[in-house]
Amino acid sequence: MVLQGIWFDGKTSASQPVELRMNEVGTISVIRVSDQTLLTTASITNIDVKSRVGNTPRYIYFPDGEKCETRDHAVVDQWLRQYRPSIKHSLAHSLESHSYFVALTLVLVIAFSWVTVVYGLPAASRYIAYHLPEKVMDRAATETLQFLDKVHLKPTSLDEETRARILKHFAPAIAQNSDLRIKVIFRGGGDIGANAFALPDGTVLFTDEIVHLAKNDDELLSVLAHEIGHVKYRHSLRSVIQGSVISFAVAMVTGDVSAASNLLASLPVVFTTLSYSRDFEREADNNSLLFLDANHIERHYFVDLMERLSYQVECSLLLRDKGVNSSNASSTNESAGSSSSESGSVDKKEAVDKKEAVDKKGWQYVEEHREECDKLMASRGESIFDSKVLGYFSSHPQTKERTAKFKQQSAPAPASP
Repeated sequence: MVLQGIWFDGKTSASQPVELRMNEVGTISVIRVSDQTLLTTASITNIDVKSRVGNTPRYIYFPDGEKCETRDHAVVDQWLRQYRPSIKHSLAHSLESHSYFVALTLVLVIAFSWVTVVYGLPAASRYIAYHLPEKVMDRAATETLQFLDKVHLKPTSLDEETRARILKHFAPAIAQNSDLRIKVIFRGGGDIGANAFALPDGTVLFTDEIVHLAKNDDELLSVLAHEIGHVKYRHSLRSVIQGSVISFAVAMVTGDVSAASNLLASLPVVFTTLSYSRDFEREADNNSLLFLDANHIERHYFVDLMERLSYQVECSLLLRDKGVNSSNASSTNESAGSSSSESGSVDKKEAVDKKEAVDKKGWQYVEEHREECDKLMASRGESIFDSKVLGYFSSHPQTKERTAKFKQQSAPAPASP
């Protein structure tokens, strides 16, 4: 029986049609089709025949590095059955030919992937994050802060007395977590606005805007406890590790086929990363909750600040969409424009000071338009922070979910016997 194939000599990229012929003792002769020249001979026991996978080309490797590509699977299978009987040569093809096995394999792959993403990867990233040396965390924090200072943040405008008062109020919480090397710093929020976040080395950054938004220092303390939770559980490092692994896995599965495929491939990465982020926020919220209860601080401080922050953001978005502008911002812009027309230039420091003055009045501006905000929110129905659909695209859980457990009554202390 003759097998048709394409021959590669292993020395050049050139190919040529050949026929493989086998005699009664299992010796294969490779004959060039064009002139019937004998190229080489080899015993079937000395060649490497790759397993059959569907109808894809099959490769036969010869001892001196040559190979033959063929689609005559029937001939190859007959030779193997006759001279090298073994189940491994036909196992893959036999299994993939059964639809039930293919369906079972698909289910197992999906189940394994789900378990890996939901349980395996978080556990692995937690282990890795807790075993990284401190110098890695210090470098990551330093580079992150440098980037934020350069692109998003501004120097703080809080006076020294305010910063000292807040740090004094934070001192007991920082002392309770001395092993985490907690250090609180302040920055102007810039385009980030009212926020606080933790860096891997234990640095916790508060923006001026969230300080102005808080009505007392206990509200800020509840946020500090939340950020300490991020440091304690290494959330920033775990997020980077998990996101990198998922991105690599998706790239390995999909390859770099086209821009469209890259866009589609990025969706599972985005959704999975956001899901991890929401879990981290829940864990940090729980740390804040435990801290408040342990130190006999009212839980409502966290709730009040979160609800006020959500209200400010949503109100600002609704007013902006409607075209309502802050009178403070308008007057600042008019003043700057007038100064520019008269003098030909505006003092940069003065412009920054005016902008910061407007930022400080963000909550006051919302309060001035509260009635209008309430009407806009009522007409909209559902808050953007409580939308189940948008919740899948958010890095934080819904506001109602976050505040609900803080509104629950804490368990009473056990009675003394």
